Amino acid sequence: METPRWHLVCEGWFSPAATSCGEDRMELFGRSARGELMHRRLERGEWGPITSLGVPGASGVPLEWPVSACSTGKDEIQLVARGAEGELLHGSVREGRWSGVSCIGSPAGFEGAPMGLAGAPSTCSREPGKMDVFAVGSAGALLHTTWDEGGFGEFESLGGIEGETSRSGPVPGAIAACSCGTRAMAVVTRGPDGDVLLKWWNGKRWSGFESLGAPQEPDATYPAVQRAVPLASAPIACGLPAPRLDVFARGPRGDLLHKRWEGGSWSGFESLGWPSSSHTRARIPLTGFSMTCAWGGDQLYVLARGADGNLHGVTLPGSADSGGEPRAAT
Repeated sequence: METPRWHLVCEGWFSPAATSCGEDRMELFGRSARGELMHRRLERGEWGPITSLGVPGASGVPLEWPVSACSTGKDEIQLVARGAEGELLHGSVREGRWSGVSCIGSPAGFEGAPMGLAGAPSTCSREPGKMDVFAVGSAGALLHTTWDEGGFGEFESLGGIEGETSRSGPVPGAIAACSCGTRAMAVVTRGPDGDVLLKWWNGKRWSGFESLGAPQEPDATYPAVQRAVPLASAPIACGLPAPRLDVFARGPRGDLLHKRWEGGSWSGFESLGWPSSSHTRARIPLTGFSMTCAWGGDQLYVLARGADGNLHGVTLPGSADSGGEPRAAT
């Protein structure tokens, strides 16, 4: 595939979060240098104006970035985040109006004691009016809860990462969740060896975390031999109903790497390159800690913060391939 072109989306934005709204619309949120919640809409391939929704907070509970955005209706977007002491925070944008943030509280642990979230939550929606929320708890397990107009359900533990001894170890870092239609969901994270780990819900049960491998490059001493190199960031993911599943992460050279479930098997990692300076054409490496992706019509948009402090985007053409349930690389 020809390396796609990058373009500047927003200057001075951090911690982007994007979600699809309808056929040809994507909503983008992020943090400004002053801590404001910023918003920009992409509709029919055209970016709209940038607006500020103010500095978010929940009755004295500071909000930690990044946030996660999830569309639960044509003009309804849910935002969730972690509070400073591990609380789950929630706000919504309905018909362009920002509700502000409310504190949902912390997951209950042993004998009902609050345990708190260890990292930022991630969300997805499989049908209108409903949302699935995932986060890593303070004990290292993957936690899951649901939301609808009636509020949030209780958190359930989906466990950690099974090791060779079958004992469950903690989920090692940031997670990203996505839906693949009304039935399936995926959660991805970076494994201890720098590989992509995938956990899959097929509508009836959860798989364990399985490795999709790491990028390969020629060995410096023996170029004919390929060696695995660790990813330089946690992965992000997008899904389609067919299912199609796309995974992105920062490569060791600061480029954007892409891996896709296509027609019954996983592709290898491919590099989508870097943004470049409009003045010098010099490469701008990605920071690796501020990335998001979402579908907008038949285009897949990936947005990432560069070392220049700006948010850059790249677009991939989309199509849905029917290939069965994604599984680990073999």
